[in-house]
Amino acid sequence: MKNLFLIAALALMPWVTNAQNSNSKFTITPRIGMTVSDFSGSKLKEAYSPKAGFVAGVDAEYNFSKLFGVSLGVFYNMQGAKENAAVLMPFNESTNNSEISPVNPSTTGITTVIGKNAHIDFDRNAGSYIYLTDFRTDLNYISIPVLAQAHVWKGLTAKLGIQTDVLVSARSKANEEVKYNGVTYFEKSNTDIKDKLHSCVFSIPVGLSYTYKNIELDARYLWGISKVADTKDKNDKDLKNSTFAITLGYRFGL
Repeated sequence: MKNLFLIAALALMPWVTNAQNSNSKFTITPRIGMTVSDFSGSKLKEAYSPKAGFVAGVDAEYNFSKLFGVSLGVFYNMQGAKENAAVLMPFNESTNNSEISPVNPSTTGITTVIGKNAHIDFDRNAGSYIYLTDFRTDLNYISIPVLAQAHVWKGLTAKLGIQTDVLVSARSKANEEVKYNGVTYFEKSNTDIKDKLHSCVFSIPVGLSYTYKNIELDARYLWGISKVADTKDKNDKDLKNSTFAITLGYRFGL
């Protein structure tokens, strides 16, 4: 048994030695952390606000010298935003009580309020309705950043590049209050909107990282440069991702 432990220890020694060698030309850095994401480009200033998410993946870096390198990464990246809106939609109950149909907006109308802490005061005894609040758009991407790395000081690195984001899933969520046949229901709506969005978008990552004994703290701002969707809504026709990501990683030299 002691011989087995000795063999295992000897097998791991090259990896431990490489991991401690921060001057290696080629390094691998697994990372995990969080995102704070929002949408930019809306003409309605209070329409969106940041939401928190998760990010995890790995960067592979090749250093041309002690000062410069280039990296390629693959990450699972949560983006999107909270939507500051409240929507009230009255509806007609069908005669057979098996269906509901929205009231013609040109007659009674659908009421929408936009802004932080948006809400609508209305008479809940006036009839049937759907009332939606606390909207959120969750966009999950596989992100592929290509970065130029400048090692500007001991352990401190500046980063700049281009990132491709491939859409994996997209959901629109909201709190839903529905009154139907005199009974009020409270539910969570969760709608798949992936087919309404661009399957691939681009951003420019700008960041800094600091490495101490191979432990690396990395902070990046992802500046969206392509629209997340084509929409007829004139207020959101230029909507782009805007995301801050902070991760903790460990550098392995190879």
